[in-house]
Amino acid sequence: MLATLLLSVAVTAAPLPVDAFDVAQLSGSWSDSVNTNSVCEEARHFTRMQLSDDHQRLAIFNDRTWKSKLGETNRFAATVVAETGRSLTLRYDNETRRNAAGKLVEWQLIIVAPGVYRWRETGWPEGKVNGVVGIRCSP
Repeated sequence: MLATLLLSVAVTAAPLPVDAFDVAQLSGSWSDSVNTNSVCEEARHFTRMQLSDDHQRLAIFNDRTWKSKLGETNRFAATVVAETGRSLTLRYDNETRRNAAGKLVEWQLIIVAPGVYRWRETGWPEGKVNGVVGIRCSP
């Protein structure tokens, strides 16, 4: 029975790609900014991110309600459609925005340095990112 269970687990658990995203890059509490104000002050908005074990889903938890084009909530979830060693390409749940080609918008979360991320829409020219800079404020 145990051997059957182990075999079942081994068969259903797909291995992660060789260049899989290192989940440790998302650890800690994050804040982001679009200006030169201090990012990690206590009064700021903080986020935690959790990548599922199979790297198929990303959950983003905010410490307060956040208003965005996806609605007003303190939690966002997304499907991971691609990954590299330093980026996740995501499609948010309930996404309705469309890019110039008419496809649902997808976003890349790119770790540009330890403890620093940037966002870009996949339909933008290579190298273009939005104005948000994410900074890890605590481990």
